[in-house]
Amino acid sequence: MWTKFPKLEEFSLQRSWEEVTKAIDIAKETMKRQYNKKKWNIQRLKEGDNIWLEAKNIHPNRPLKKLDQKWYRSFKILKTIGQGAFQLKLLEG
Repeated sequence: MWTKFPKLEEFSLQRSWEEVTKAIDIAKETMKRQYNKKKWNIQRLKEGDNIWLEAKNIHPNRPLKKLDQKWYRSFKILKTIGQGAFQLKLLEG
């Protein structure tokens, strides 16, 4: 009935520690891979490329936010300011 669990004589603290360490290393690699998926696209952008402007921090005079646009049109990158931050050439007026 208790065949799932190791017997007390078979239990080894060293073996358990190695299994936990191995599981943590696998989790670290998975998290790193997922993070780098998003970061890779940002690193490829350079001056002269066109990107879409996200309307996240733009507050227009619309009565409801859900009626507003999520993204504005494509704009040209003039300068890279920081990691994931760009100066864009916006429309006049």
